[in-house]
Amino acid sequence: MAKKNIFNMILNTINDVQSRNQADPKVETADPTVFDLIKNKLQNLDQKNKENRTQRGKSPVSILDRIKKEIEGARRENKKDANVATADKSIFDNILKKIDAGKKIQASTGLRKIIEDYNLNAGKLPQEVIQQVQAKYIADRKNFDQQYAQAMHDLIKKY
Repeated sequence: MAKKNIFNMILNTINDVQSRNQADPKVETADPTVFDLIKNKLQNLDQKNKENRTQRGKSPVSILDRIKKEIEGARRENKKDANVATADKSIFDNILKKIDAGKKIQASTGLRKIIEDYNLNAGKLPQEVIQQVQAKYIADRKNFDQQYAQAMHDLIKKY
């Protein structure tokens, strides 16, 4: 169920970026096939990656990392395609920012909970220090989640 919500959120983001791009007179309107390319790259992503990882015994990769990889692949493909004008950098960047926004919200919520649970007075900290702590929290959380995903992957292979 979570995957459907993630994909729906990404598809909605792609549609929003396309609408904003068409309405923005400051940025060249991207060819609609660019957005179709991104959507096509994401369509069979989950099944394709599951099959490849199972066949090769690869480590698990988060769905968001796979989505980001496909979007970057669409960006490279768009640059190489001589038949379609290269879309403005902001098109792909805006989609990727939306994907990363969830991690920032999670980090903010997690840090807020730690501050509350340990009764810390973080009100005096400068914003840039808080942002550094959030970045570290995101990196640590990603490593932690990856370790558990790998452990679950190993158990699945075992049973």
